[in-house]
Amino acid sequence: MFTEEEPDICPREYKSSILTMFMRIDRRFMAKCFGQMQELGIYPGQIPVLGLLAHKDGLSQREIAEKLHIKPPTVNVTVQRLEKAGFLYREADEKDQRISRIYLTEKGKQAKESGMKKVQDNEKILLDGFSEEDLCLLRRFLDQITENIEKIPVASGKNNTRKERQQK
Repeated sequence: MFTEEEPDICPREYKSSILTMFMRIDRRFMAKCFGQMQELGIYPGQIPVLGLLAHKDGLSQREIAEKLHIKPPTVNVTVQRLEKAGFLYREADEKDQRISRIYLTEKGKQAKESGMKKVQDNEKILLDGFSEEDLCLLRRFLDQITENIEKIPVASGKNNTRKERQQK
């Protein structure tokens, strides 16, 4: 029986693993951003904390961890570094002295603004040449990938987040 081979619609250079491509993009983009952020005295990973506090000042470390979906020890180190650099300060909670509320300093507000501007400028460069339709489709694909991540079975090890362990 004769079957016609279907044409290959994906050029060879686009046959890399999608995950490999994501990792390559992330590494290269973060390397470029790292140098730019260092000029401001911050690290790229600190921008979300500064941005969150700019939006809602006075959060606790636990609240920051929950809202940014990062581990509390990571937040602790980030907050300590930002505090040492003068970007934020802590005050004891009025109702519960055991809780520290975290606030941006003026220097922190300026760093957040400068850092976000650089990130936005970089994103604009990154997406240069894409039409609005392309970007809409890309966002849809990325949303689908994000949803699909939830379908990946959770390991039974100790590295699971508290939320993942509670879902079992």
